[in-house]
Amino acid sequence: MNWLVTGEGEMFLTPDYALPGPVQGFLDARRRKDPRNRAAKSISVPGSPSGHDQPSFVRLPVFSEVQASAGPGAVPASEQVNNVIAFDRNFLRDRGGNPDRCSIIFARGTSMKPTIPDGAILVVDHSQCDVAHGCIYVFNVSDQLLVKRARWRMDGRLELVSDNTAEGYPVETFGPDDTHELRVVGRVVYLCRTP
Repeated sequence: MNWLVTGEGEMFLTPDYALPGPVQGFLDARRRKDPRNRAAKSISVPGSPSGHDQPSFVRLPVFSEVQASAGPGAVPASEQVNNVIAFDRNFLRDRGGNPDRCSIIFARGTSMKPTIPDGAILVVDHSQCDVAHGCIYVFNVSDQLLVKRARWRMDGRLELVSDNTAEGYPVETFGPDDTHELRVVGRVVYLCRTP
């Protein structure tokens, strides 16, 4: 699956997708051990009996080894789907997302602190590639994935800005002649972080 970096190939899982044995075993054991565990209940596996198989939920593919750098840039180590997490469709719509075009990746680095801490889970809507001023996107810059805030300048150039101003991350600026280096992967519509 190289759709995340290149935009080619299949983005979503097929209905017959099966999790790797150790992952499925871990999730099953966790559910048996504590059925009240909300985190275990929030993970939905295709083909398994679950309340999240309802039409109001969408299973988002999780690419645990794909990390958008909140720093200088990251090359994806692997583009394999490692899991799926179910989200309520209305929850994603309320955040401006298209539930059928979202996936989950992770942030790495400190350039987007305090908004996005290192290790945060990012829900990325791949249908939103028209850049809006002030929103946070995942960008592919020369085959490096970055998560940055987009800022349009008066001269029509696009700036990729880090929220962490204390550590002095540089602003990256792109003009019309630089479009071959920049591709919008999608807009971050939701993020999860540990407390």
